[in-house]
Amino acid sequence: MYAIAGQATALMASTAFDLGRWDESATLARSAVSYAGLVGNASLQAWTFGLAALLANWRSEPETALRYFRQGLQVAPTGTPRARLRYIAARSYALLGDPSAVAQVVSQARRDQDDADHRSDSLSEEIGGEFAFGRGRAEACAAAAWLDLGRGREAKAAARNALNGLTALPASRQPLSQVTGARIDLATACLILRELDEAEATLGHVFAIPSSLRNVSLSGRLSRARQYLASPGWTRDPAARQLSGALGEWLAQQS
Repeated sequence: MYAIAGQATALMASTAFDLGRWDESATLARSAVSYAGLVGNASLQAWTFGLAALLANWRSEPETALRYFRQGLQVAPTGTPRARLRYIAARSYALLGDPSAVAQVVSQARRDQDDADHRSDSLSEEIGGEFAFGRGRAEACAAAAWLDLGRGREAKAAARNALNGLTALPASRQPLSQVTGARIDLATACLILRELDEAEATLGHVFAIPSSLRNVSLSGRLSRARQYLASPGWTRDPAARQLSGALGEWLAQQS
């Protein structure tokens, strides 16, 4: 019963995050950690510590996120649970402006993923869904970290890998929010690299998403893309100004 309650509470915390209800999400995540601890479900404990770290990153509180990351590592089983925590920590180190730490933790996470090929994790594999964490989702985390550092080349490679991994799934199993997020991050990396045509083509898929399927995570990613278009290098480019206007309209529909 506690295991079911913990999973349900964790999912509610994740949903609250997508709706931008961060305080409620943080409270639910803490409750999920408690439920998981009561039944000794280490995978669920690690997952909820990761969610708490993710929330702290979105609040621009990387030190808090790293505290949750270290707590999670103390209980996380080898394989996917540890890999997910490290990828979330990559974003924390990026927010602290530490590219060497990002590279190190991503390298460690990839070794954890290799271990996952030989170790089954019931939460991510058997229950799956929101608890699943494959290589596509992992590369999306890496892309976000490199974008925080303004490293366009590394971010583009990771975002491309994420998009390829996520769209390789059967259409009915492709997570729309994650696929769309990877596309936005790919477009942002293209803007950093001065590749406007590719950025526009990639964002065309994003603009086609119905407003009812958009969430705070996607809005945050698009806001970052628009910030790059506001840089001096783009402000005199008519096509860039037009793209910025389209992004502004998309974001206004979400406010």
